[in-house]
Parts: sequence; C-alpha cells; structure tokens
Amino acid sequence: MTDTPVAHDVRGKSRPLRLSAAACALAVLTSCGVLPQPDRAASPAADASAPAPAEPDTPQPSQGTATPAASTSPSYSDPHSDARRPLASALATHADHGKRTVRADLVGLNRIGDHVAVQVRLTETGERSMYVWHHVEDRMASGRDKDDMASGLGIIDAAAGRLLMPSTTPDGGCACTVEDDFERPWLEPGKPRTFFALVPAPSGGATSATVYTPFAPPFVNVPISDEPPQPPPNQQIPDPATAQLTPLSYPVELPSASLDNSMETTTDDRRVRINLSSDVLFKVNKADLSAGARHVLERTAGQIDESDAAEVAIDGHADSTGTDAINQPLSERRADTVRKDLASLVTREGVTFRARGHGSAQPLYSNADADGRRKNRRVTVSFDRPGTLPAPSPSSTPSPVESGRPGGSSSTNVKGQPFTVEVDPIRVIGEGIGLMVFRTTNNGIKETWLHDLSDRPTALPGRGGIGGATNVDVVDPRGETLHGAAVVYGRQGSRLYCLCTPTKYKSDHLAQETKEHWAVISLPRDPSSVRVRVAEFPPLADVPVI
Repeated sequence: MTDTPVAHDVRGKSRPLRLSAAACALAVLTSCGVLPQPDRAASPAADASAPAPAEPDTPQPSQGTATPAASTSPSYSDPHSDARRPLASALATHADHGKRTVRADLVGLNRIGDHVAVQVRLTETGERSMYVWHHVEDRMASGRDKDDMASGLGIIDAAAGRLLMPSTTPDGGCACTVEDDFERPWLEPGKPRTFFALVPAPSGGATSATVYTPFAPPFVNVPISDEPPQPPPNQQIPDPATAQLTPLSYPVELPSASLDNSMETTTDDRRVRINLSSDVLFKVNKADLSAGARHVLERTAGQIDESDAAEVAIDGHADSTGTDAINQPLSERRADTVRKDLASLVTREGVTFRARGHGSAQPLYSNADADGRRKNRRVTVSFDRPGTLPAPSPSSTPSPVESGRPGGSSSTNVKGQPFTVEVDPIRVIGEGIGLMVFRTTNNGIKETWLHDLSDRPTALPGRGGIGGATNVDVVDPRGETLHGAAVVYGRQGSRLYCLCTPTKYKSDHLAQETKEHWAVISLPRDPSSVRVRVAEFPPLADVPVI
C-alpha cells in the first residue's frame, strides 16, 4: 500500500487564521475569514433543567458542571460556559489514571459548503485534572504543528474508504482549535472545554456522519445540520469559502480472511486485493487446478461481478524455496490458469483480465517460517474498489451514551486472575464497516495487564496497525469469513495505525477495575449477528449487529 494522504506537510509559524480571544471581537466586526455568528436571539427555547439521559451506572458530571441546554448560547468571556445539549455522548478514558471519567459530548455537526464543522465538548466528571494537549491531536501525523490541539477530530467516510481529518491552512496549520484558544491546556473537574475542527464533508452528499475522536468511541451516524454552526466559547470557526483550505484524509484498509485459509482480502479506498492460496488451488509444483479450487474461484468471481471494475489483475507469486528458474515460470502459469477460469466464471460484460508472474520477488510475509511461506505462495486477484457504496443512514434513536449495552460476555484467567469481557451490539457505520465497543474487568485481587489485547491477529492479512485494541475479530458463520480491525495509513503513507483504542490508554487493570475499549472493524455483508473474539477470551456467539 503506497497511497499517501491528500495534503502535503507544509510547516509554518505564522497563523493568520488562528484568532486569539482578544482578536475575536475584531474578527466578528470585519467578518474576515471567519463565519458570521448565528442569530442567538432566534434560538428556540428549551428546558435547561432536563439533562440528557444516561445509561445505568454511568459516571455523571460532578456538582457544578453545566447541564446541556438547547437554547443556551456560550458566553464569550467564560471558556467553560458551553451548555449546548449534546447530539451524542460517550465516556472517555482519563489519560492519566485510566478510568472512564471524561464525558465527551458531540455538540455541533454543521455543514459549511464542502466542509463540516465538528465540535466536541470534554468534561472531567471526576476529581483529577487531565492534560489535554496531546490527547485531542492527530496521532497518525508527524507533520502537524504541536499547537494544533484538535487536529485529531475527524469523520469516518465509509463510502469512500477514508478517514477525513481537519483541513490544512495555507501556512500548514490545522483548521481547528489551537493552543492559543486556551489559557492553559488542562481539563479541570467540572469545567468543560469545547474543541472544533473543519473537516471535509463526507462523500456522496451524506446527510449523516460518523465522528472520530482519538480519545473515545466514534459517534455513529449522527445527522449533519445545515444550520450555521455556533462557535465554541472564545473561538471562531474559519469560513472555508475564504480560508483557502486543503483537504486532508487517510486511506482505511479493511482486512478479512476465509476460515479455511483459502483466501484473504484487503479492501482500501482504491483497490480490492484477494490473495488466493496456491496450496488450495494447485498441487505442489503444478499449475493445474485442484478439486477444491472451483469453490474458491467462484467466490472470487462473485466479488468481481459485484464491482464495476473494467480490468482485473491476476499476479502469481511463490515463496523463497527453490530457484528463480522454477518459481518464475510456475508463477506465470498459475496466474494464467486462474485468468482463464475467472474469465469463464465472471458474468458481467466488458471485463478484461491481465495475468503476470513474479516468482519469489514480492513476498508479503517473512519466508523464515512455514506459515509465512504458505501465505507467500499465492495468486493475487485485484481490481478497483466499487465506486458507489450506499451512504449511511442517520441513527433513528441516537443515545446520549452509546456504550453500556452488553451483547454478550465471556470469562478467562489472565496470569491467575479472573477476567470478564462484555461486548456491546456492533453498530453498523456503513457498507462493510462497524463499531465494536467492549469492556474488560479484572475480577481478581492483583493488578494484571492484558498484554495480548494489542497483538496483531495472525489469521488476518496485512501487517496490522499500532493500537491498544488490535487483537479482535468477528466471524460470519454464513460466509465462513473472519473480519478484523480497520487499519489507517498515516500521513507519511507507510506507518499503519489501528482505528481503535490508542496505545496510550494502557491495558493494565487494577483489582476489580473495568476498562472500556473500542475498534472500528470490518463486517460481512448484511449480518444480523456475528461471533466475536477478543484477545484470548473464549469467543462470544450471536453478538447482535444493529
């Protein structure tokens, strides 16, 4: 995968779009590069005494925290006065002590031309302040300026297969909340802080969006408002029509594999790549199809028929055993055999097939062990990702707190301590992608680490990604396929990150402690339920997909 993000990294020190609190009043008067503020007098009235509902046993904001109200407008003298009713909420993990005491509220999702203004309010409901500077930033970019505090807010565009991030200003900065907007980068108990980011609008004219944050589970399929955004206290939102913004986004890769090891698939924003096992298709050193090859190739042809690709590439590969004099012609013959068979199985008109052999020159895995060599003996079928995918539908009943609805649980022992995992029903984000939220509890008497939670599942294709909840997968019993956590290619195009709980939220568990984790995961088509595996816990059967 060599795809690189849309925007190039340009560093600069001047910040013409970054307005300090003292300059906000002048900016409003001149309307230069910022959006006009909405008519606050015309805001509809709401009952400020009615707090947003919450799930049972959910930590609530401490005394003195403002209660969200739809009609209340933020004061432009008090940075903690944002009292808007949330569109969706979740409990985030405190970066220092690891407890779920930070309430994350999505308080704004407004379309502005070809961008969407995302606004997230954080409130520490416990008693300990949190340093937020490095917890709302883009963890997948090495080129963002350190002052870009909210560069990590984004939108998961499932239809396009990309993670949309805050656009870049002409000087290389972020169209988002920056350090100068805050007197000090601390989240103090009972004093909410609101962050904003201008993110490219999702593709296909979508009317809802799944909002990504690096510190809490994504907010799934929230309706996008066409009303002008109400800026956070003491901040101004740039007008994308005049701000000369450059869109920034990262490709998302979805891994899956068949349970019989016959094929593994990766789908990103551009291509579908299906690695067919030569051990299943052919006998040793032969290019004639085996008896078990027909079912594998029929499934592959079905995926080609469902796409709109005009050309299909077929590439034969070998492991490092043997010589080039044997491996090169063998890989060519095998690729051509697959080409001929797929051409007879594909029913869609106008598809052309190209076959090539590469011998052992392009291994995907290490040839140092038998499993790696087995996976390198393959025929890869690749074609363009379908150009049109259905846009997500807005959530019909968005919950203020999205987690806390167990879909199933299982138990195991970790270093002698009893542990339990609870998995929520998996929420569909869009075609082939969903959100899995789960909690792990140490029911024992000693502090214990779940080290294997961040391991890479060996049964799935690709190199995996950096993250704290990578070792999860779901199984579709009907199609006998395994699906893993989504992977994002960072700003440099080569480093991979799991679209899941970050590694900074450590997996150590005190006695009787519960921690929440999440992962954006590949899903089979139209599932009603799946089997879920989390690290070394026994699999959970029939977890609902909603």
